[in-house]
Amino acid sequence: MKIILAIALVMCFTRPPKFEVLTYSTTNVHARSIQNFSGNELLLGTNEGKFVLVSKNVKKPVSMYLPSTRHTIKEIRDADKNEHYLFFMQSNDESHVLREKWNGKEDSLLNFSHHGQPVFLDGIALHDKVGFLLGDPVDGDFSLFRTQNFGDSWEECPGKVLSQANEAAYAASGTTNHIIDGDFVFISGGETTRFIWSSDLGESWQSTKIPFESCKSCGAYSLAYKNRKELVAVGGDYTRPNESNNTCFYSLDGGKSWQASQNPPSGYRSSVVFANGVYYSCGTNGIDYSRDHGQHWVKISSENALAMCTDKKYLYVSCVKGKVLKMKLLK
Repeated sequence: MKIILAIALVMCFTRPPKFEVLTYSTTNVHARSIQNFSGNELLLGTNEGKFVLVSKNVKKPVSMYLPSTRHTIKEIRDADKNEHYLFFMQSNDESHVLREKWNGKEDSLLNFSHHGQPVFLDGIALHDKVGFLLGDPVDGDFSLFRTQNFGDSWEECPGKVLSQANEAAYAASGTTNHIIDGDFVFISGGETTRFIWSSDLGESWQSTKIPFESCKSCGAYSLAYKNRKELVAVGGDYTRPNESNNTCFYSLDGGKSWQASQNPPSGYRSSVVFANGVYYSCGTNGIDYSRDHGQHWVKISSENALAMCTDKKYLYVSCVKGKVLKMKLLK
């Protein structure tokens, strides 16, 4: 009897988590930008340049009461909001940020340039009245912008971050840059991968290397954190989606040093998030989780997944073909 009970308990605790499916389109549309918008809805930015609210209830249809735009944007890779505006970031050779007032009375397309040239934008991060916008290098240094008035106006960060040969940032899920405890932070990739941060709103910068493999498509694609000290970076090489080596590194000292996962995610990963003591990562060949700050990962799905977000109870995973997976957060 004790053996049977033990087997039953093992089966119970190793049972794969259950996913529900939220469908917002029947076409081949996908969203690399997914944000927790409210208690009832998710905000998605799609590869078709559309932004939609998706109900968290699988039985309800897509909500469509967001302000519409008169501007044309090609693809939304990131979105964020503050108490004044909604922001939708287009990643393209001539990137823009669409800024919408909550009441729909303002609809502005913000253009950004660096050294007088267009930039490829990788991520936007907002916290209260401060914002940090990251773009790829132009003429030898990264394109870095800030706002200190809720996004009413933007300026280039005074401090410069010189880029290494074939080093850039990735807009795979809009999670390469964050504002953590007032610090601007971002990760790079390519032939050099770094963790780069500023503790004075972009006036000056520091960096450390993360030992991802060196190649033009390698490096860190996404960064998540428990706090300013504990950080997890995931990535790899998107051209080799099933290669698991060098797909995750973690830091316990604020990014000054990085260690490789002992049991890494199951392949290339484009997004990582943290919630309730657990990290979740996703990529072309599935979804994983880690309970020990990224040291060991367990695969829970083989779904082709792009980006993730969480609320107080659930993990939401944006996938291809117009769907979002919903799963209760692990304890």
